[in-house]
Amino acid sequence: PLARVEALAALAAEAGAAEVAGEARALAGRVREGTAHVAFLGQFKRGKSTLINALVGVRALPVGVVPVTAVVTVVRHGPEARARVRLDDGAVREVPLDTLADWVSEAGNPENRRGVVAVEVFVPSPVLAGGLALVDTPGVGSVHAHNSEATRAFVPHVDAAVVVLGADPPISGEELALVEEVARHHDHLLFVLNKADKLDPAEREEARAFTRRVLAERLGRAPEVLELSARARLAGVGEPLDWPALEARLAAWAEAAGDELVRGAAERGLARLAGRLDRELAFARRALLEPVEEAERRLADLAAFVEEAERSLGDLDPLLAAEQERLARAFREHNLAFVEARLPRARAELAEAVARLANKPRGSLRPEVVAFARELARRFLDDWLAEALPEAESLYAGAMNRFVDLGNRFLVELRERAGQPDLDLPPPAPPETGFRWDSGLYYDDLVQFTGRTAANWVLDRLRPRPALLRAVEADTADYLRRLFEGNALRVENDLVQRVTESRRLVRYELRQRLRDVLAASTRSLERARAARAEGAEAVARELARIDALRARLAALLAAPA
Repeated sequence: PLARVEALAALAAEAGAAEVAGEARALAGRVREGTAHVAFLGQFKRGKSTLINALVGVRALPVGVVPVTAVVTVVRHGPEARARVRLDDGAVREVPLDTLADWVSEAGNPENRRGVVAVEVFVPSPVLAGGLALVDTPGVGSVHAHNSEATRAFVPHVDAAVVVLGADPPISGEELALVEEVARHHDHLLFVLNKADKLDPAEREEARAFTRRVLAERLGRAPEVLELSARARLAGVGEPLDWPALEARLAAWAEAAGDELVRGAAERGLARLAGRLDRELAFARRALLEPVEEAERRLADLAAFVEEAERSLGDLDPLLAAEQERLARAFREHNLAFVEARLPRARAELAEAVARLANKPRGSLRPEVVAFARELARRFLDDWLAEALPEAESLYAGAMNRFVDLGNRFLVELRERAGQPDLDLPPPAPPETGFRWDSGLYYDDLVQFTGRTAANWVLDRLRPRPALLRAVEADTADYLRRLFEGNALRVENDLVQRVTESRRLVRYELRQRLRDVLAASTRSLERARAARAEGAEAVARELARIDALRARLAALLAAPA
C-alpha cells in the first residue's frame, strides 16, 4: 500500500494536481509511520475533548462550557507535550499548549479566520505509543455550521471512530446521520455514553438500551455501547464504569494499527485520491477541447442560474416560516391536550400522596408533598416528551425535506448545465430525519409558587390536622398545575427553537452546495484559458500527456494490493 500511495503522489505532482499530491504525500507519511486515526465524533458539548484529555492523562485540549473545538486537532505521541499549527499559507508554528485555544476554539479563532489547516498536539502518553492518533473534531449540530462541515470533511481520513453521545438525551438526528456516513466506510466503531455519572443506574441502563436499539435499527448490527464519565476520570473521582473496556478496545486498535487499520486507510485513501485525480484530468481534457467562448457563456449561465436558485430558495422562506408556524400550533395543541389529559391523573396521585403522608410532622409535611409534586410533574412531562418528540421530529422532517428536495434538484440541474455530470462536488443533501439542533430544555421548579411562605408556616402549626391536610393539598395542587403549564410551555418553546435553528442550518448547507458548483466551474474555465492560450500544437501535446497520465493511473489502480 505504501508504494502505491507514493506512486500516486508522484503521478499527481506530475499532473499538476497539487492538492491531490499533497494529500497523497501526507497519507504516505502516515502509512510509513504506522499511524491510525481514531476520530472522536459527536454533537457539540458531548465532552469529546475532555474524553481525549482523560485518555492521554494530560489536559492537552481546551474545554469549556460553550462549544470550544472549531478545528480538527490530532493528538499524537511525542517525547514532550507541545503543539504545532499548520496555516493555509504553508507556515508551521510551534505554540505552547496553554495557548492552543487561540487557534482551535471558536472564541479564539472564529470561523477559522486565522487560516488553520491542521493542528497536531504531541504528548508522551502510553495510549498513543502504539501508533494511535486521537482526533478531536468540532461538534456537529453547533450554531457554527462550518464546524459540522469541518468534521464531515475529515470523515474520509478516519480509520476508527469513537462516537461520543450524551447519556441524557442519548442521541440526536444529526449524530445518527454522521454515524451512518462513517459506518458506510468502517467497521471499527465504538459508542460511548459520556456524563453517565449524572444518571442513576436505572436511567443509565434505559439510555444504553435506547441507544443500542436506535443504532441497531440504523446500522443493521448490534453496536458496542459503553458508559463512562470523562470528567470524573480526569479528576480521579467516582466509579470507573466502563472505562477499562474503553482502554481495552483502544489497545486492540493500537495492536492493529500497523497492519489492518493502516492498510485499510491506505486503500481507502488511494481509491479516493485516485478518483479525484482522474476527474481533474478529465476536466483538464474537456477544457482543452471546448471553445473558451462556449465555456465563458456556460459559466455566465451558471452564475445567473445560481443567483436564480438562491432567490428561489429565499422565496421559500415565507413558506417555511408558515410551516414553522403550523408546527408551533401543533406543538401548542399537544401542550394543551397534555395538560388537560394528564393533570387530573396527577392530582389524583397527589391526593393519594397527601393521604400517605398525613401523619408526617407538621414541619416536614408541606415540603415533602411539594417535593412529591415536583417529581410527579417531571415524570409526567418526561413521558409526554417521549411521546411528543418523535412526532415533532417527523413533522419537522416532512416540512424541511421539501426544501432539501428543491435544493437537490437545483444541484442536479447545475451539474447538467456545467456539462460535467461527474463533477467532483459534495453529494446531494441527505433527507432530514430529525432535528439538527440539540435540546436546551430544562424544567423550572417554580419555587416561588410552592406555598412555603411565612404565613403558611405559622398557619401550618395552628391548623387542626384535617384543615392542615386540606390546605397543603389545595396549595400543592395549584403548584402542580403551574408546574404542568409552565414546563409544558418550556417543552413547546424548546421544540420551536429546535425547528428554527435546524431549518437555518439546512438552508445554509444547501446554499453552500450551490456556490460550490459555481466555484468548481470557474476553476475549470481558468484552466481552459491557460491551456488554449499556448496554441494548437501545445494543446495536442497536452492532450497526449493527459491520456498517458490517465492510463498510468488506471494501471496503478489495477495493480495487486
